[in-house]
Amino acid sequence: MNQLTSRFVGRLDFGDDSVVGAVLPAGVHGFGSGAWYGIHGDEALTQSELDKAEAALRDMQTLVAAAFVAFTAELTDPRSTTSSFREFHVEDIPEEMVCDLFDVDTCEVVTDEVFLDHLVLVGITINPAATERVLTLDFAIGADKPTDQLLVAVWDRNDTITVHHES
Repeated sequence: MNQLTSRFVGRLDFGDDSVVGAVLPAGVHGFGSGAWYGIHGDEALTQSELDKAEAALRDMQTLVAAAFVAFTAELTDPRSTTSSFREFHVEDIPEEMVCDLFDVDTCEVVTDEVFLDHLVLVGITINPAATERVLTLDFAIGADKPTDQLLVAVWDRNDTITVHHES
């Protein structure tokens, strides 16, 4: 494989794995402090492709804002991925845990706004060669006490965003 260098995590060594990365102590441009940053690649990935993919991360504020627009829009549909993710965190886990996750005294006060305010960026993954999952931003409830559930904003090559729930 070519010797590649990420502007965020330095020299890359894919070895036998198709994903490499590291935790970003300072995040990317003020977002995702402590988030995992991963890069999908193989022997065909070039430095130019990596640089182009990482260039998309230059405006993290816009990317995060776009993810939240998608999440907010989905909350209007009770059958959407975001609504199901919210329901799991508010209705399907014990109330004591809900109160701890959202820093509230009772589940009833976890509005859509409170829910969205507690989503924290915990992962960033780029896949320069992909067409479907070119960029993913993973969000969890609370940075210091996330569940194993992720609300994921996924960009395809056409900059279309879809929302996924992963664990």
